[in-house]
Amino acid sequence: MSDFVYQGEDFDEKVRKQVEFYFSDSNLQTDKFLWKIYQANEGWVELKTILTFGRMRQYRPEEKVIAALKESSQLVLSESGDMIKRKEPVKDLDEIKNTRKKNTIHIEGFPKDATQEDLESWFQEKIVVSLPKEQGISSLRRIKSRAKKEFFGVVDVELKTLEDAEYLLNEVELAYPQGIVTATEEEDKKNLLKKMSLLRFQEMRESAKRFGVNEVTKRRNSFNDNQKGKKFGKNFKGKREPRETTEETKLEKVVESEPAAEAEKVAEKTSEEAIAKEESKPAEPEA
Repeated sequence: MSDFVYQGEDFDEKVRKQVEFYFSDSNLQTDKFLWKIYQANEGWVELKTILTFGRMRQYRPEEKVIAALKESSQLVLSESGDMIKRKEPVKDLDEIKNTRKKNTIHIEGFPKDATQEDLESWFQEKIVVSLPKEQGISSLRRIKSRAKKEFFGVVDVELKTLEDAEYLLNEVELAYPQGIVTATEEEDKKNLLKKMSLLRFQEMRESAKRFGVNEVTKRRNSFNDNQKGKKFGKNFKGKREPRETTEETKLEKVVESEPAAEAEKVAEKTSEEAIAKEESKPAEPEA
């Protein structure tokens, strides 16, 4: 167990946000470890299991965590305080996937050394406050190359509503670390983050028009062609780039979304599936 213990004034808020992310529609059914436990126990999960997840190890003592979770609007504790479950039943997985695709934006151009925490903080401080509908995000996932397992500056951020997603995609320009930029600031186009809907990205991938994985410059033409509405012809012979994988906003993994109620589905696998495999199997299978 890590020696670090979080002592911030927002201790309770951070605890609730992290655990609510684990049980969220964005994460629960995609986290094989947590979903298996959830199904086997009518939705109940031992709190001590949650506390073994990488992002939860900094929150101690257990009594303080329990006190914070009692105030959650999305979760409920057992009378003894040793079990926890979500209040609302889980939605249909196909419905969740459909909503996620519509509400998710694929954004390129972040520094390759940006951490999950860096990106979550940036979205919360620079972007979320300007959203028209709900000032929060569901998840944030960093994208890594499959070959080198390295973050290469691309994230998938899931907004809570379609209205917010369309606003971020069509109504404003983004730059890092500035955030939402003004018309004057937009003049320096090279510093703008490039973005498209996840649906559009998947269409391009399926038609063999993909982003490169290793260098930002290899993907610029894909974004530019997307803006022009062009598609590859049938005889396209370009070199296919290696596949890429998403790093679920383990909130260690927008939750490293989450949330954004996290955003380890922004994160490092969402409910820390990756961490569990590496650090404490079977305690946890990383936003």
